[in-house]
Amino acid sequence: MKLHIEIDPAFPEEIEITLRCQRRTEESARLERLLENAMQNEYSPPLLLTLGDTEYYIPQRSILFFETDGQGRVTAHTAKNIYYTASRLFELESTLPSHFMRVSKSCILNTAAVTALTHSITGSGEVMFGGTEKKVYISRAYFKVVKEKIHRIHFPNQ
Repeated sequence: MKLHIEIDPAFPEEIEITLRCQRRTEESARLERLLENAMQNEYSPPLLLTLGDTEYYIPQRSILFFETDGQGRVTAHTAKNIYYTASRLFELESTLPSHFMRVSKSCILNTAAVTALTHSITGSGEVMFGGTEKKVYISRAYFKVVKEKIHRIHFPNQ
C-alpha cells in the first residue's frame, strides 16, 4: 500500500480523498469505513437543538432521525430524547452527511444507526434502532434505495 499526498495551492479548500485499487478487497473496504467514520466524527459539527428553554449541542451520530411533528415543527430523535430544530427538513437534507437520507415526505433517517429493517407486504418498511423502542416507517417509494444504502454501510464488501 502506498500513501500519496498532493499539495496544490490552486485546489479548492475542501479535501478530496481518492482510494485507488484494482478491485474492492477487505482492506480497501476497511480503509473506506475508517475514512468515513473519521470524516463523520471530525467534520460533522454538533447540531444546535432545543428542548424547552435549553439549547443542546448534540453530535450528529447521536441522531436517529428527523421528522416533522403534527404542528409543522421538525424534531430530532435520539435514543432517549426528542429535541426541536429551527431547520426545515429540506435544509437538513442538504447539510447533513450522506448517511442521512430522506425516507418519507416527513422523515430523514440516519442509516448508520439502523439495526433492523422490516419489509411489509404493501412495499413500505419499518426501521428499528438498538437501545430504544423508537421506529421509523419508510414509504414504499424510498424502500429499495434505503435498503441498498443500509447494506452499503453495514456490509461494504458485498
